[in-house]
Amino acid sequence: MGKVTVKFVQQNYRKREEMIPMRDGVRLYTAVYEPLAGEPRPVIMIRTPFPLNPYGKTFTRDLRTFMSHFTEHRYIIVFQNVRGRFMSEGDFEDVRPFSPDTINEATDTYDTIQWLIDNLNTNGSVGVKGMSYPGFYATMASLSGHPALKAVSPQAPVTDWFMGDDAHICGIPQLPLYPFGASFFKPRPKLTGRWPAPVVPLPEGDLYDAFLEIGNKPFEPLRDKLPFIDQMLQHPDYDAFWQSRNAASNLKGKLPPFLIVAGFYDAEDCYGPFEVYRTLKAQAPETEAFLCAGPWYHGAWKHSLYSFLGDVHFTEWSAEHFREWIEFPFFSYYLEGKGSLPSRVSILPSGETMAAGGKHTVNSRPGWEYMESWPPAGREQWLFLSEGNKLTEEPPRKVLEWSFVSDPARPVPYTGGLLEHFSREAFVADQRFAARRTDVLTFSGPLIKEAVKVEGSVSVNLWLSVDRPDADIVVKLIDRRPDGYQLPVRFQAMPLRYRDSFEHPQPAVPGKLYHLGIRLNDIAHVFMPGHRIMLQIQGSMFPLLALPQEKKPVKISLASMNSAECFVSIPVCKNL
Repeated sequence: MGKVTVKFVQQNYRKREEMIPMRDGVRLYTAVYEPLAGEPRPVIMIRTPFPLNPYGKTFTRDLRTFMSHFTEHRYIIVFQNVRGRFMSEGDFEDVRPFSPDTINEATDTYDTIQWLIDNLNTNGSVGVKGMSYPGFYATMASLSGHPALKAVSPQAPVTDWFMGDDAHICGIPQLPLYPFGASFFKPRPKLTGRWPAPVVPLPEGDLYDAFLEIGNKPFEPLRDKLPFIDQMLQHPDYDAFWQSRNAASNLKGKLPPFLIVAGFYDAEDCYGPFEVYRTLKAQAPETEAFLCAGPWYHGAWKHSLYSFLGDVHFTEWSAEHFREWIEFPFFSYYLEGKGSLPSRVSILPSGETMAAGGKHTVNSRPGWEYMESWPPAGREQWLFLSEGNKLTEEPPRKVLEWSFVSDPARPVPYTGGLLEHFSREAFVADQRFAARRTDVLTFSGPLIKEAVKVEGSVSVNLWLSVDRPDADIVVKLIDRRPDGYQLPVRFQAMPLRYRDSFEHPQPAVPGKLYHLGIRLNDIAHVFMPGHRIMLQIQGSMFPLLALPQEKKPVKISLASMNSAECFVSIPVCKNL
């Protein structure tokens, strides 16, 4: 593929700005980039709640970056503001629920596609893609039912803002939503191309101290200024409000082919893509579903030079490989009938990143894997919490107990050192700082002799008691490197009150032993020889996760005994 230059775009495209009417008369701002001449072409469209700068005659640089393969093949490229956002008319609703009897994102997609077919020189085929919040609109586009919609690609899609994705993790509010929402959720009184100013001053300096000062009800200052924040606080549990906004729940029957994209180090929307994929396989088995995932941060597959995150180095050119050999062939096949499809599942695992001397390794890094379904077949291996804070393949032979006190006045940070902004690098930050704390339990497995590939969903099963009605439990799966670096592979948080139901929370009886099963988002990781598998258990992860409403410390006690062992279950594909 040749590089798409400014000159190429100017010589081959023209830009049109249209206000496309919907069935209720609301008009949506749409930027259309049309090839200047030639045969009818397919359409690739992105619908977004974010600004589409530059508005006016100037071309977007996106045509030369992550959309360059479509530009080079002279696709009709369309960007649209969804209703109620920036330059589009109408009223905006966050993660607008789908209903076949109302005007929604699916009907807006249908009406837009029909206008494109009627007014542009198309070949009658349209594809929709989108990353992050636009990924939600790509998912919803699949429900439009328009016959010209031939393929969709939700990439790190917002899917369920209660279970995961940006707003919560299993019902625990995520504090990065505060600075983002203070601007994004602000009502828009008139059409504008400008990003709104925050409704309150944003925290400054060390975010750990700043959010401690805000307190354990951090979103209250936003409540009377932002309707969605008020709605969020009115629905603290997984009731109909959140269930209706789970985009995956509507995926049923035969839908257009899907290409779902996920990043294993995605700090914003790691939950959504795997939930969409699982739901399609369960509720829409006739739909052709493709999955691609790699060791990417949020949207890293849009950046050709991506090869590392913080102190962790991955395979080079992974983003370019995705765009040239997976994404474009997927759309080309379904929109033009050209070429061949990528594998049903394309996975680039994370793995060894540093040699013992601190030098980056190259040959030991795992490469792309291609398979027919996810997760691949393997065996479930249990690692038990055992005596001496070890992880062992054999369960302990006697009753064991561990305990720690989680104090909201001194929560466990989610990264060591000064934190002046929410950083994607924090998700691969060395966890040795946490292992030194008395309010973090750390368990370590034996030295790995042969590389172990783990692919699929990890779960942690605990038996525990608390001395208060509730507690948040955070678990972290860690790859301990030979140089001592404790690389977080995946974490998950779970309030004890949701142990039986997210819809109907139940307070705990102090001192009573409860089983708590915690399922982590999917991983694909290779634990190399000389490394160790570790597990950390703690009661907070601040200021990533909001603190519990209860300000008092809580004692959390774990127990392992006959028929009630504590263990982590990892899906081992094979020893390499």
